[in-house]
Amino acid sequence: MIGAANTTHSDAPVTEPTLSPEPPVAGTRRSSAGVSRAGLMWSTLCLLGGLVLAMQPTEAELPDDPLAGELLFESKSCVQCHGISGESAKIGPSLETGRFGGTFLELGAALWNHAPVMSASIRRTGMAWPQLSPREATELIAFLYFIDYLGRPGSADKGRELFRSGGCSSCHVIGGGPAHVGPDLEELTAYASPLFVARQIWNHGPSMLSSLQARNLRPPRFQEGDLADLSAFIRQEAGPGPREPLLATPGNPNLGRGVFVSKQCSKCHGRQAHGGPGGPDLTKFELQRSAEAIAADMWNHALTMNAAMHERGISWPTFQNSELADLVAFLYFLPFLDPPGDATRGAEVFEKRACASCHDSNPSEETGAASPELKEFAGSPAALVAAMWNHAPLMRQAILAQGKPWPELSGSELRDLRAYLTSRR
Repeated sequence: MIGAANTTHSDAPVTEPTLSPEPPVAGTRRSSAGVSRAGLMWSTLCLLGGLVLAMQPTEAELPDDPLAGELLFESKSCVQCHGISGESAKIGPSLETGRFGGTFLELGAALWNHAPVMSASIRRTGMAWPQLSPREATELIAFLYFIDYLGRPGSADKGRELFRSGGCSSCHVIGGGPAHVGPDLEELTAYASPLFVARQIWNHGPSMLSSLQARNLRPPRFQEGDLADLSAFIRQEAGPGPREPLLATPGNPNLGRGVFVSKQCSKCHGRQAHGGPGGPDLTKFELQRSAEAIAADMWNHALTMNAAMHERGISWPTFQNSELADLVAFLYFLPFLDPPGDATRGAEVFEKRACASCHDSNPSEETGAASPELKEFAGSPAALVAAMWNHAPLMRQAILAQGKPWPELSGSELRDLRAYLTSRR
């Protein structure tokens, strides 16, 4: 859950406490009280060990800056094979030709299934296999998931038509001219983000709706791409003279959860956005869309629910600074979080994918080396993905030696496998 995103933890594996009782002195008998004390100590330590394990983060964390993974994408040499940000692919497929979507563990499974092909390509180029820490796995996968959030560039021509057909021109001017009902939109021309335009429209909502109602006009409704086009047109209409573009932040999904509560969205949709009295479960909606598309849906939803909000005592919320961007980022990442896995099905995956042939044994007969301990794989989702990824080259060698196929995994299988490994720990 996103609420777990602020939990701090160590990446080191957790070891359960052990108690080594002192050997009895020869010729003496341990007293029943001593046995009871030892048993009490052992029970207490087991309980504490269980509490320590229970306190470990169990769900995917989210980075404060979803764009931080772009630096990893470059430093881990992913960019050497995959095109991104308009660059053509060199060896592997471009990440802009297809959608990189799914939950965290679904994307982790995609990386795992990609490992054999990538391993062969890396060997040919002489590069080292990129190692990932759990934090790096989180940032890299979140960045790949975040690509759709950025959306497409807006079209000023389409924005001009929308400004006219949507009725904006009947109330607003840009950069001077005859006075109209609404304010001059020239103040928006310095901002490059459609989210800032969306924020100003949103904050202007109550007065705009009142004015439109008095004039018997319908408020505008936005489709995906409309806010990007409108933003491009407004910037193009800026008056002469140098202007400093002011870029809005992409949004912090962890802060966005607090905005979701403080702006009273949770009164209808629940604190975790899983539905509540009067509002649907937002995790069931298609939210991996551009930021401006989510903001447009919020606006259209508010127009429909304005009367119901008023009846429930929920006032029209206004957004300051990066609050709208944070809220949109929070909504965008809702489908990114995995539901719980099933340990029983995970045990079947463990056997079916032949994990037990290496990880339930001591030094393997094929490689003569001990397989990694399973507790290394049983931490947070990020710890599991990082451990599997780092283990992939060694596993590939062992599998080739045995003539076995690479054990591909679906996202649901990886969820179940993690549940099984966690239960074993």
